[in-house]
Amino acid sequence: MERWFIKRGIPHVIHDYRASTDVFTRAVPFLSAVFALELFSSFGDRFSGWAQFGVFCAGVAIALVAVAAVNRFNHRRLFQIPDRVGLVELAVFVLVPPLLPALFSENPWRDASGLALVNMGILLATYLVVSFGLLPMMVWAASYSFHQIALIGRLLGRILPLLLLFSAFLFLNAEVWQVAHDFSWPFYVIVVGVVGCISLGSVAVRIPAELVGLARFSSWQQACDLVNNCDSPLAPVSPPANSVIAGVPPLGRLDRLNLALLMFVAQAVRVVLVGLFIGVFYVAFGLLTVREATILSWVATDSLNPVARFGLFGQELVFTWELLAVAGFIAVLSALQFAVSSVTDKAYREYFYDDMANEVREVLATRAIYLANLQDTEGIWQVGSQVKQVQQDKDNQVSSNDE
Repeated sequence: MERWFIKRGIPHVIHDYRASTDVFTRAVPFLSAVFALELFSSFGDRFSGWAQFGVFCAGVAIALVAVAAVNRFNHRRLFQIPDRVGLVELAVFVLVPPLLPALFSENPWRDASGLALVNMGILLATYLVVSFGLLPMMVWAASYSFHQIALIGRLLGRILPLLLLFSAFLFLNAEVWQVAHDFSWPFYVIVVGVVGCISLGSVAVRIPAELVGLARFSSWQQACDLVNNCDSPLAPVSPPANSVIAGVPPLGRLDRLNLALLMFVAQAVRVVLVGLFIGVFYVAFGLLTVREATILSWVATDSLNPVARFGLFGQELVFTWELLAVAGFIAVLSALQFAVSSVTDKAYREYFYDDMANEVREVLATRAIYLANLQDTEGIWQVGSQVKQVQQDKDNQVSSNDE
């Protein structure tokens, strides 16, 4: 069940989810690799030849002694992979590699303090990535993107006329091309980035309120129906005799943040896809309709520096930076319009929001049944026989391994 939650990018809904036993333990391979690479920080200009090799061996010995001492302190084998990563293990990761340049470098304090700060940054980034399942979430987002591409035809068939009506006047406006011609690339990136952030922000601001409604279930039967319709490891499952949902703890702060991030990624994928399609459409539209002489008159210049020229049906088409800039600017404005409409317009919400909301409801229903089974204080809940058999087989395997 925990692997299923992690694969979905929502590990914070796991019961008793802790940094010491669930987050940093999954990050041990990555942190170990970083730790090993940082042993080469003992190399420098202070020593050379065999002396440098001896210094490196001394650094490796110091690191191995530190790892073995921590494992013995925690009653583990000398070089056992830790099943719990506490403050002592984290302190070894942060402080032992900087100890090497502190002992052997020509600028010990500068090199050691710099490496220690880098390690603290790596730990923080590792915690955020692993704790919130960002890598599995990105894999899920990529799969979701391919699914959305399959649906993009139906999406655009509904929204494209309105988006084109809004943006066509901008595209065929000389002032817009003049602005695009005069834009320096740093300022263009800033403007497009700000508009894009506003588009995604308009999606994100509604998510906390949406989560409250998605996490409510009228009965266990409703939750079971959702679980049985998805790929949850708990399926098949039947509702208890008491159909009233009780005993399931509400979403915690980190649970809500993790689920909100999942919902944001799902909706952001759709907004970005719509923006990309509009941008590609206007690039193609501009190549076919806007001639080089027209661009020269619009941007009030004597010559252009086109990216490419090519012929089609006896006509010369020109691909310019101005065309790319105008298409990109219209794309982010169209994405903004779509994002706002998708969270405020009822018709848009029913058409574009239901599939993502239903997927989150399935996750929340699985969470409710999962937590109810863990608690099971009154003995009123019974899961499907298949799930119990699988769990029994796993327990037997664990027992035989222990023996």
